[in-house]
Amino acid sequence: MAKEHLPNQEVEIEDSDFTFVQKDEHLHDKSFKTRPTTFFKDAMKRFVKNKSSVVAAGILAILILMAIIVPVADRNSISSTYQEIQYLPPKWFSGDMNGFMDGTKTVKNVVLDPHERDAEGHYLLPEDSTYVQNAIIGEITATSSFANELTDSVGKYGKGGYITLANVGYTDRVTGTWSSTGDAGLVSSPISFEDNESVKFEADIDESLTKATLRDETDMSVYLVFSYDKTSEEGVETSFIQITEPVLLAEGEYATLTCEDVVAKIQEADPALTGNITGRLGLMLSDPYEAEFTSQTVYIKRLVANASTSDIQIASWSDATKALTKIQDEKDENHYLRLGNAKLGIYASEVLYGSFRYDCYKAIFGSTDDDDPKPVFTTRIYSGDDINVFIENGWMTYTWGNGTSLGEFHLTEEGKKYCPVRDVIAQDVRTDPFHPFDEEYITRELTVKCSYYRHLAYKGIIGDYNPPMYFFGTDQNGKDFFKVVFSGLLMSLGLGFLSAAINITIGLIWGAIAGYFGGWVDLLMERFVEILSGMPWIVMMTLIVLLTGSNSFGIFLLALCITGWIGISGVTRSQFYRYKRREYVLASRTLGASDARLIFRHILPNAIGTIVTSAVLMIPSVIFTEANIAYLLPGTMQLSGSFGVSLSNVQGDLNLYPYLIVSASIIMALIMISFNLFGNGLRDAFNPSLKGSDE
Repeated sequence: MAKEHLPNQEVEIEDSDFTFVQKDEHLHDKSFKTRPTTFFKDAMKRFVKNKSSVVAAGILAILILMAIIVPVADRNSISSTYQEIQYLPPKWFSGDMNGFMDGTKTVKNVVLDPHERDAEGHYLLPEDSTYVQNAIIGEITATSSFANELTDSVGKYGKGGYITLANVGYTDRVTGTWSSTGDAGLVSSPISFEDNESVKFEADIDESLTKATLRDETDMSVYLVFSYDKTSEEGVETSFIQITEPVLLAEGEYATLTCEDVVAKIQEADPALTGNITGRLGLMLSDPYEAEFTSQTVYIKRLVANASTSDIQIASWSDATKALTKIQDEKDENHYLRLGNAKLGIYASEVLYGSFRYDCYKAIFGSTDDDDPKPVFTTRIYSGDDINVFIENGWMTYTWGNGTSLGEFHLTEEGKKYCPVRDVIAQDVRTDPFHPFDEEYITRELTVKCSYYRHLAYKGIIGDYNPPMYFFGTDQNGKDFFKVVFSGLLMSLGLGFLSAAINITIGLIWGAIAGYFGGWVDLLMERFVEILSGMPWIVMMTLIVLLTGSNSFGIFLLALCITGWIGISGVTRSQFYRYKRREYVLASRTLGASDARLIFRHILPNAIGTIVTSAVLMIPSVIFTEANIAYLLPGTMQLSGSFGVSLSNVQGDLNLYPYLIVSASIIMALIMISFNLFGNGLRDAFNPSLKGSDE
């Protein structure tokens, strides 16, 4: 117990007055197990904890590696145009995935021949179909419908329907006045009959379908005519005899125009027509100008002319679809003639349509199985030189016959894998009459059944002797779009990284000088930046391309670097103004640190977080800018072979082949998002205020 002392009393302090409470004990709870770290290690530790940034970095690494590897590893050629393999859908899987990335598509509304069926009653494609029967997966689903457009297939396999006959007026572009070409109609080729024959002519018109656009409350009219060539003092002119009264077509269900005795009507109008009468029978519409119509259309179901002579049949039809097919066939001498401003069309032609799933790859490349019961081959002609190459490679043997006589053909085991020739169809051997026995002048050709993918491999268009699988499909030029996209991405990434490196270097130096020294130095430098940044970049880019006459990689790089550094310099300048008057900077200055040391050792490391973010985002910005220019301004403003050009080339295919632009757009989106997240992670990692933080 300590001794008590009076105030102001002098006492002697003894050793027993002191007690060491923590004698031989550590002065902290735990021993230090961590080691000193560096700024970079601490930044990487914080970066790894940001999961989204790590994932983004992984995606970026994969895309960059693919941009480097794919153009080399993918041996499919993209240097030329291959129309036969254009617009193939994406194929990732060889099995039947019900249309998902398996190279198949659903085909709808293919016109079928109602009489074409197999032994089991299943519908087959017509012989003239553009699709291959053996590439159909499953069965064809057939539905009967109506077509309002006459195509070759509809004309050949459709039936019934109506021929639409329209008489359309027009407005003069110069004067603005309404005009027309008079009555319009449809008349047959010349027919002949005797004046003692009984000729009946009639037309069925569906009034419920008849359409007209009125300019006034007036009905349009339709009538039957007979036209013939009449000789007068002025020469030969075409005359018309109206053989029925005009029928007004405004409302109703069905109208039949009938002339019971054509000969009587003709002779009543022109008694001079006797004996053998030659002319044309037809149907006419009233003048839209006279009838106050802007347009009118009638639907003709049937035209029939009955007489004892067979020649009269060319003025008749009972199947409108077949009739219009002949009318529009200019090679048919018996087709009808249009009069006036007549426009013809088809309506409600009864057509059998088929829908099915279709293996696009098998239709073009055939099957890899030589025992396929339904093989698909193309027909191709090979020169004697090609055949000799196949023989020298040990793929096949062939003994040439004389002239067109087939020789003996044999496919070797190796040839079954590599040789494009599957069978010989025809041979052509031609000799030069002036050198009949000289081999140099003999021309040999073989027409063969060809395995098309082996042919493409032989020509170097695809990488190996197996059917190709196009991950992104093929574009309008038949190029592997997967390789096109990543080849373009490689060029655009190169442009982005190189321009970013140049712009960051210039921007850091410029911004550091302006922000550190300030005053009149900053004033002069900022005025220069304002002048340079006042010119729109796209204008500057256009001027450079026009002046140099080139849109090469170097020209694009120059255009991107003229003003691209301004953003980095502005960020750097603001960061230097923020940190240059901090206490640690003033302390270093007091201790005699040089300007260079203050800039690069004290200010710049603390400002690097924000600068890094801006610098990283510059790379996708360059890619996006180049893509926008190529997409919106095709032609001279495109960097040939770039990522933007690959997008621009398929923008017209968005409606029919959206997978092309979608696949490229996904790559673009991944690039932009990943760079953004990656840049944000670097910003937080290099933020000095977070040093040592566990969050």
